[in-house]
Amino acid sequence: MKWSLYLGKPAGIKVFIHWTFILLVIWLSWMHLQQGHGIFEIIMGLFFLALLFACVTLHEFGHALAARRYGIDTQDINLLPIGGVARLERMPEDPKQELVVAAAGPAVNVAIAGLLFLLILVTGQSQLDISHHVTGSNFLSDLLVINIILVVFNLIPAFPMDGGRVLRALLAFKMKRAKATQVAASIGQLLAVGFILFGLFYNPFLLFIGIFVFLGAGAEARQVSMTESMKVITAKDIMTSNYQSISLSASVAQAASLMLENRSSELVVKNGDQFVGIVSYRSVIQALQGGKSERPIIDLIQDDVKTLEPNLLLADVVDVLQMEDQSMYPVIGNNKIWGIVTKSDLNKILLEQQITAQAEE
Repeated sequence: MKWSLYLGKPAGIKVFIHWTFILLVIWLSWMHLQQGHGIFEIIMGLFFLALLFACVTLHEFGHALAARRYGIDTQDINLLPIGGVARLERMPEDPKQELVVAAAGPAVNVAIAGLLFLLILVTGQSQLDISHHVTGSNFLSDLLVINIILVVFNLIPAFPMDGGRVLRALLAFKMKRAKATQVAASIGQLLAVGFILFGLFYNPFLLFIGIFVFLGAGAEARQVSMTESMKVITAKDIMTSNYQSISLSASVAQAASLMLENRSSELVVKNGDQFVGIVSYRSVIQALQGGKSERPIIDLIQDDVKTLEPNLLLADVVDVLQMEDQSMYPVIGNNKIWGIVTKSDLNKILLEQQITAQAEE
């Protein structure tokens, strides 16, 4: 990814670390120097930071490997100074599967905390507190407490934390996923308001968390609302029948005239109601420059055009338009052209869906 350093591909999943980690390292070193610490304490502090983010990385691998169990791939894992993000292709919609995937990350931290506790018992350490700096004497206990904090923080029942997804999965056992998302998002935003109010008077860090949670919960609700709408909207619902077409028997000159008259960059070529192909403005210009104005348009037809079925769901239409490089997509049913879908039409529909989702919050 841009501005990120590629670390490797364990378990077939690419891991990146953002360049802003340099700022975190500089800040941590500066804080040690300000407190009069020596090189040993600085090195130990940075080593602790590395182990901390190793725990964060394992947390994200928990999500990724649990998702893989259900056939969901992970694009990559990104490590940021504020935490890690596993970019799953999608979250499973089955509540049992989502519960497993969402809980897998915190479960990893619970396992790490358990192992650290055993190590503490073996080494005879008993003090569980986080000091202002890491000297090595309380190294394991600090890391244990950090993992406990990661579990508690991530299980806050609010999006985009894991706890929000756990809550939605539990609610989805009793209600539809869209409704469960709205309820979970509302609970999350209510908690966020509490964080913000508490942060204003006591801890600015809670203010930041509150804003982060409030925005994340709203974004999740909008996304699911749009996803649900994509399950009922089809290509025939968003197509337009107002398109420029020309007969198979027309000449190049006639095509050029129609394009100029209607300012069209492409024309649909039909034989009656049958779709034949598409003629582009560029091919018409090249034919005119070659002195072929009276040649039949059939010589210029682009017949390898990606078409859409009328009942193709909106989500699948989006996938097709992202993969293909066309400006218009004919909607074909029973070997007849019903209309066309353009990328601009699709963007308008998606914008309308987003506005509707925002209005429903």
